[in-house]
Amino acid sequence: MISTPTYTSRIVQGKDGADKKVKSVRRIIASHPDKIDVKVVEAKLAELTESGRVTERDESLLEHLREFNVLSLNQIHRLLWPDAIERVAYNRLYALSKYYLVGGARIPSAEMTSWKLPVRKVYTLGAGGWGWLLGQVNKSSSLSHLRRDQVIHDLLVAEIYVRLVEAIRARGDEWSVAWAGEKAASCYNANSNLILSPDGLAIVKRQQDNKTSMLPFFIELDKSREAHGRPSSDWGHKVGGYDYFFTNNWKAHPQLMDCPAFPWVLVITHGQQRLLNLAQSILKHRKTPVVYFMALWDELIDSQDFMTAPVWLVITQDGGILGHTPEQRQSLLPTATPASEPAAPVAVPAY
Repeated sequence: MISTPTYTSRIVQGKDGADKKVKSVRRIIASHPDKIDVKVVEAKLAELTESGRVTERDESLLEHLREFNVLSLNQIHRLLWPDAIERVAYNRLYALSKYYLVGGARIPSAEMTSWKLPVRKVYTLGAGGWGWLLGQVNKSSSLSHLRRDQVIHDLLVAEIYVRLVEAIRARGDEWSVAWAGEKAASCYNANSNLILSPDGLAIVKRQQDNKTSMLPFFIELDKSREAHGRPSSDWGHKVGGYDYFFTNNWKAHPQLMDCPAFPWVLVITHGQQRLLNLAQSILKHRKTPVVYFMALWDELIDSQDFMTAPVWLVITQDGGILGHTPEQRQSLLPTATPASEPAAPVAVPAY
């Protein structure tokens, strides 16, 4: 179930009447249904169940792949085997692929390099992985046609999550982070129509002396080149979506019931001018005191600590902007605190 990115092609008739081959959208096919024998996969899963060879770490891997669609070898290594060399993670993934639990596809190095991601193999859930999570194997659930742009987008969201986990892990056992993906973090109206789909929702907690500090924030990855000044643009819709979320009993959302205030919205974008233009567009469209933090991807990736990196331009509740210039940028948490005494999450503003 390992394959490479391929072009699919079709024959069309040109204006001159001659047939010609046309390349269609380039896709990554993780698991093709014609190559899946359901009975074989079921037998492999039964063997694993009887032997007990699927570990808690393996199940965590499958859950993460379901959440993010794809993860690179580098991300899996840092996330689940942080104290081992990368080869250990690779060997385990290879073993799991023999039981159809994971599949994979290799994407061109240029796209990962341009976003400063280490060029490594990319993994998805295999037919057996879906079967393990869903309790049954079928071809429809294991077929995965992943658009090339979506693969890169999902890898970037996963990278944000992995860096967040690394930052929290470095702060000790008092700290934790919970993550809700796009589906779990989405907002719907009373008619069950989708209003907003964030790329993720993170809730950072610190438990100390029977007191819990909490810092929730949505993640929005902006990698497009779309003009964002119009209300009809993606960002016009997104800002309107967050306004709707804020004003329509957000406390009733299953992921936010325990949050002290509406989460910040963290926007990671590219290009200094785009960041400033996007900030002005958000201010133009925003009708509620939702707080936005905005950072450049390159600066965030080059930083050592996701939580204390001074890379964020902040749109405050009252419409002010903190961090017009790079040297004025803010961090999510107070900085320069000894590792043995991690800073508590900043106070989330009460609306």
